[in-house]
Amino acid sequence: MAKAQGLNIAAKLLLWSCALVVVFAATTAYLLRQVRHDAEVSSRIISVNHDVDSAIQRMLERLYSVQDNIRRYRLIGSQEAVRFVVEDLTRFGEILDDTLKKHPGYADQWRDLNQEFEITLTPGEAPGDTLTPDATILEWTDTLGHSLLENQIDTERALIRLHESGRRAANIGLYGLILSLTLGIGGSLILAWHLNRSLSEVRRGLRDLGQGGTVRDVRVLSGDELGELARAFNAMAGRLRREERMRADFVAMLSHEIRTPLTSIREAVDLVGSGALGEVNERQERFLAIAGQESIRLSDLLARLMTVSRMESQALDLSPEPTDCAGLVTSALERLAPTAQARRVALSARLPDAPVSCVCDPAHVQQVLLNLIGNGIKFSPEGSTVTIELLADESAATFRVSDTGPGIAQQEQELVFHKYYREPGMRHSVDGAGLGLAIARRIVEAHGGRMALDSEPGLGSTFSFTLPLKGAAPRKDTP
Repeated sequence: MAKAQGLNIAAKLLLWSCALVVVFAATTAYLLRQVRHDAEVSSRIISVNHDVDSAIQRMLERLYSVQDNIRRYRLIGSQEAVRFVVEDLTRFGEILDDTLKKHPGYADQWRDLNQEFEITLTPGEAPGDTLTPDATILEWTDTLGHSLLENQIDTERALIRLHESGRRAANIGLYGLILSLTLGIGGSLILAWHLNRSLSEVRRGLRDLGQGGTVRDVRVLSGDELGELARAFNAMAGRLRREERMRADFVAMLSHEIRTPLTSIREAVDLVGSGALGEVNERQERFLAIAGQESIRLSDLLARLMTVSRMESQALDLSPEPTDCAGLVTSALERLAPTAQARRVALSARLPDAPVSCVCDPAHVQQVLLNLIGNGIKFSPEGSTVTIELLADESAATFRVSDTGPGIAQQEQELVFHKYYREPGMRHSVDGAGLGLAIARRIVEAHGGRMALDSEPGLGSTFSFTLPLKGAAPRKDTP
């Protein structure tokens, strides 16, 4: 067998999984890096900008307090105001030193705040002098105010960058999620469709094979293990078709070769039985009758084998014509009445009052009815009844044959329609070659109908088949 080309199923699954892992890993790595960066920016805003802003605000509060106390002293000459000025300047210096230790980058910008300074407190001589701010304090507040403004601008820029970074991370995360879902769901659907398409072909071939139909090749839709399975199935199907043709040819040849000597045997038995060659006593007549019955049974078996052979070679010719369905049932009952009486089985028909006409080949449909009713008689116990029912709706006529025989197990019901199959429990107790139901179903399906079986062990069996009322083109199987 040729080696399968292309990627196998494991490689396809691995590639698909790797694509998902790469997208997920890339998205996760970017988000982690972005989160780390945003955390650093947030930490800087809190530890630097917010801390410097708070320190400047406190230093400005001290300087404003100093300015207020200087004006108070100039206005009323209060010594308590002088004490407050000293305390505020001392606290201002402490805050300044502490802030420069934490943030030495402001040392150059705040150099003037660390230099020696002198504040002269003298009562104001003119009314306007009491409101004039101290030059040193004014210079310091301007320096701190400028620093506060710059720090607020820097904080605002950092917050804007943080916002843009978060929005960008959210977009990347969303795109990564969409891509992951697309690869996950889309890849799963494509892979499932690919696998299911190849499996459906093999499943169709196996279903046709299991139903006893013509074994057909399946399409090879991939180069992986499923494609290799399809090629193996086609190779098996080819061998089965060749073996089936050989068996059909052998059966046809054997049936043809046996028919001539069998006819001669039947004619010889009839000739001897008629007394043309001499008087026949009672014992000889009994054995001649047995030989005649067996030759008839052998002829019937050959006829069935020939029918199967013709169907397999597409030689089942139908001649559809309008046919009275009730007449088909009545005719079949009349032909099988002697057989039923011999086995002490009653026949019952349930026919509709209104006439039912369908388009079919009456001879072939009659053969189906004879087979189903004959099986019902064969498998029903003495004193039981085989019921034949005819139903009709707007599109089809339904024939139902019910018996009170041993019934058929669920796992055996589909197999009984296969050629040469016989239920294991009946192989040695009931005569037959396992061809009747296979022939019957092929005839029904050739008319465009379908055959069904409803049975339970110990409760009898009901075989039914439908025929279209308006007829249907005969269905032909292509090998």
